[in-house]
Amino acid sequence: MQIHLEEELNQLKEMLFRMSDLSLEAIADAVESLKSQDLSLSKKVTKNDKEIDQMEKDIDDLCLKIIVTQQPAASDLRFILSVMKINTDLERIADLASTIARQTKKLAGQILVKPLIDIPRMAEISAEMMKFALLAVSEKNTEKAVKVLEMDKMLDELDSQIYRELYSYMLENPSVIAQSMALIKASKSLERIGDHIKNIAERAVYYIQGDDIRHLSKSKFKALLDQEER
Repeated sequence: MQIHLEEELNQLKEMLFRMSDLSLEAIADAVESLKSQDLSLSKKVTKNDKEIDQMEKDIDDLCLKIIVTQQPAASDLRFILSVMKINTDLERIADLASTIARQTKKLAGQILVKPLIDIPRMAEISAEMMKFALLAVSEKNTEKAVKVLEMDKMLDELDSQIYRELYSYMLENPSVIAQSMALIKASKSLERIGDHIKNIAERAVYYIQGDDIRHLSKSKFKALLDQEER
């Protein structure tokens, strides 16, 4: 029974990491399609979203199967419950990547009001956050989860900066309103992607030590970690 449980948990991890890879690929492709105005790449992102949707269902089905047939206890159960939540976040990340990709159509053939520098930077930060969040899960490392929470603020700041700049362009030149709104939507989608990755880091902490930190301040969270280390 225990061997069978370990096999299914390993299968679950593999599926989860595969889904995270696809979500990261979707973010990178979506932002690249926006930057290069590549409509074929944009279509690839929206098409691949269906595969991620199916993976979400498959992971949930496996989680429920393990709970019902194996009756896991303690940390194994926390892991499965965390995966079910992370699964939803990954699916929503892929949806947001599709939202970014769809903005490519609105920008096709246009000269952009400014070079795309900050939006690709947001995508890079998102990729780093995802890496730390998944390492927190695989290595049971709460410090990497803390890193994710800190990096999320960088996305918030860049999103606000992009909004202010594009808003000023719209005031000066109404002809760029449609383009600016598309870029603002892409930026906001990346900011929301950061929120979902932050959720993943919080799920990792729950899996590792059983603490729900979703609504704790950073100072309270660090105090909780210090207490756990003692």
